[in-house]
Parts: sequence; C-alpha cells; structure tokens
Amino acid sequence: MLIADAGGGGSVTNTAPPACVVSDSKVKGAVEQTVAATQFGQQTDGAQAAYQIQQTLARNDLTQDQKDEYLAAIVQMAGGQSTFCGSVDERTSDKLLHGLNDIGTAWTDPATPELRDQVTDGIARGVAVGRLDADDLYGIVSEPGSAGTRQLLTDVRDGTALASVANRLVDDARAQGYDINDHQTGPQTLTAAADIANMAAAGGNRSAANAVLAEITRVEAKGPVAGKDMTLTQAMMATTVGGGQWNNLYARDGFHALSGLLNSTTQNAANQPAQDKLFADLVRSGGEGYVGGLEEGGDRKPALDQLGTYFDRNVARLVETDWRMDNTGDLHHGLTQDFMRNVMLDPDYGRAEQSQEALSNEMTRLAVQIDNKNLSPDQREVAASTLGAIMGSLEQAGADYIANAEGKAEAKVAFVRQFTDVVTDKLIGKLAEKIPAGQIQDGATTAGGNFVDQLWQKLVDHERQAAEGHVDEKTGGVLDLAQAIRTTMATGDANLLNAFDLRVDLYHDG
Repeated sequence: MLIADAGGGGSVTNTAPPACVVSDSKVKGAVEQTVAATQFGQQTDGAQAAYQIQQTLARNDLTQDQKDEYLAAIVQMAGGQSTFCGSVDERTSDKLLHGLNDIGTAWTDPATPELRDQVTDGIARGVAVGRLDADDLYGIVSEPGSAGTRQLLTDVRDGTALASVANRLVDDARAQGYDINDHQTGPQTLTAAADIANMAAAGGNRSAANAVLAEITRVEAKGPVAGKDMTLTQAMMATTVGGGQWNNLYARDGFHALSGLLNSTTQNAANQPAQDKLFADLVRSGGEGYVGGLEEGGDRKPALDQLGTYFDRNVARLVETDWRMDNTGDLHHGLTQDFMRNVMLDPDYGRAEQSQEALSNEMTRLAVQIDNKNLSPDQREVAASTLGAIMGSLEQAGADYIANAEGKAEAKVAFVRQFTDVVTDKLIGKLAEKIPAGQIQDGATTAGGNFVDQLWQKLVDHERQAAEGHVDEKTGGVLDLAQAIRTTMATGDANLLNAFDLRVDLYHDG
C-alpha cells in the first residue's frame, strides 16, 4: 500500500502489516461474519455492519488484542484495502464504511456512544502498535460526509500519520473543486482536511494545518467560490452544518474545524495575515446570509473558545492594529469590538476568565507605558490610544449586547457588570504590583501623583462605590470603568487624554 508523505508530496511504502496476519481463526471468523451481514439491506445502510461490530466487541471469548485485530481488518476493508482475512467488493466496502460512520455518529442503536468509544479506542491502539497507518485512516475519511469516521480518529496521537491523511485530503479538495452551486464537494473535503489537521497538530505535527490555511488563502485570493460573494470559508461552514446530515457532531463541522485551525497552524509572522483574516471571518460569521457560523445551533462552545484563545494570545497586536486601520477598509478595524460582542460576551463562551486576564494584563502594560516619562511622547500616545480602543470597544460591545441579546434587560446588565467587575478587580491587583512596596496603606496609596498610582486609587474608589451599588444601571459598569480611567488621565498630559478620548469616541457610539 502507498501513502502520501507528511509534506503532502510523493509517497512512501505503508509499513503497517495487513490485518489478520497471524491467521487467527477466531478473528477471521468474526470478520467473515461481519462481511456476510453486509449482504442485507441497502448499500447506504450501515446498521448491519454496526450491529456485527457491536456483537463482536462484546464477545467474552475474544481477547482485547483479538478484538483490535478484528477491528483493524474491518477498517482496512472499509477503506478498500486487502487483508489476510480477504478482500471485499465495492458494495461490501461501502456497507462497512457506512457502519463505521454510523458508529462514529452514534445517533441510534446499535451505534451507541459506548460502541463509539470502544471503536475509537481500538483504532487508536491499532495506529499506536502499527496495525493501522495513514493509508488505512485515509480510506475511511476520504469521502464527503465523513464526520462519523473522523470522530473515530479523535484518540489517535500519531501526528505524522494524521498530517499525511490531511495533506491527501487537501489535494482531493483541490481536485474536486469548490463551487457548491456546481455540486463540487471540495469545501466538505477541505473541512475534513482541517479537522484532521487539527488532530495532527495536537499530535505534534502542524504541517497539514499550515497546508490547509495556505489552500484557503490561495483560493480566497481569487475571489468567491460560489455565486457573487460566497467565500471558501463560508462554503466550508455551510456544507457541513452540525458535522453532516443526520448527526449532531458539531465538533466536526466547518465552524469548529476552522476555529481550531487558528491555533493549530504555526504561530509566526508568515501565517499571521491569513490567521487574522480567518479569525475576522469567523468572528463576523453570524447574522443574515450566514449558514453554519457563529449563530448556528448546537454546541458552539469549543469553537468560541478557540477564537478566544487566538484573541487572548494576540490581544496587544490586534487592538493596536485595530485603531491604526481606521477608515482604511482593513479587516482589522472594529475587530476587537466584534470579538467582544460576538464571542467574549456570548453566554456560551468558556474562556471569560482567561480573556479577563488577558485584557487586564494588556491594560496594565499600557498604563505603565503611559506613566513612563522615559518613553517618547509618540510611544506614550500610542499606549493611550490603544487603551482608549480597548475601552471604547468594550463599551460598545456591552451596549450592543444589552440592547440586542435575548433575555431580560436586568439579567443582561448583570452579566456585563460581572464581567467588568472581574476586569476591574484584576486591573487593581496588577497595578498594585507596579506600586513600590509599602506605599499602599488601608486601601490608599501614599505614592506620588503619577498615572499608575492615581489610576489604582481611582479604581479602588470605583470598586468601593460599585460594591455599595453606586454604578450606572444601563451599561453594566463599563462606562464607570472608562470614566475612572479618563478622570485619572485628565490630571496629566492633555495629548494623552486626547489620544484616549479619540479612540473611545471612535468605537463607542454613546
């Protein structure tokens, strides 16, 4: 058997032995019984194969090693490979493949979640010991709509084998074409490539993730792939909603695969423009005209968390680039605000604490720069502008959330206030670390009148007032926080205040 190498070019010999190499009569008999069951039912009906796999894995007279040997043979046959247990015709191979896909989907008996876990574990062991290799894995995920069989690969840890599979899928997608109006299946196949590339990256090999990102960039540079304006990323999400037809494997759909790709690709300057564009496309993938994006049903939390991971790691660069690109039409402008509104303040977002930490770290860094008179006036004004961009973006994101999100207004205000209070508390703690030891006494600072000291004192006072209920009842405390920063800045250099105000006003339509 031949497989593509890890870089996607050429081929190498398959080193995995064919299943049934030991000629175990029990294993061979179990395989033959499963193959015989596929003679019943329609070609696309995998229930018979799934049932036989379930029964075989439940047998007490087979050891775990024999069950793994059996499962390896079924996987190889489903992918069209020959084994020492024999080879099968195309119809039987398709039936076995549908059975495995049903097991991965696990939406009805006999394909239960318990059976899915058994098969997932068995395939992972098969790869680990060399019974299964990249060629075998590719055989069961190469067809469009492979969400179920891809789910069965989630415990595989061989990054090189998985990268080889993903690279072959990139080649397949390119050959299939991306115009879904012309019934081309490239977007689905490229989604599968991205999904498996993410698994490969988790196994230590980012090459395939880089290849998928490069393919998306190459295609989108040429324009829409369908109609007048559908991009490739939109097509990937639209054609894989929920992971595929008749299943709820949301983690295998385009929105999740693309969100994961942001963090699976190599984090370097060469990839940065493509990563930022993909991030922007995903953050803005909600609303009318989008299918399978931010506002699609199902469990979106893992994808939202991937978007948050990317933002938190790049917050300093993204926020500064944001305000610098005002009125240029660049994708970065308004991106911080869009992320805050569409992702960070989404109740399903699971990284609120990490994002609060990232924002408070950045705000502290900027406050120290504003305070540092050894820096040039331009450097300090850049820091003030960036701090203003953060606050203006947060103000507008909070206002939009309160105005437009579902639910009672009081609950929405409380949600934003809780987020703002945590950011404030973290900011107070981080600023305190910048004040010389011994100069904080009983909630007050005895230090001089520099910006960090004054801001710390103002925020402590603000937090005390908030605890006593003296906060605005409409914005969840965001305006109060911004005003505390502005009031402190007003005691210093007018140019710094103007830089801060200019960016707050740019983002907050208040």
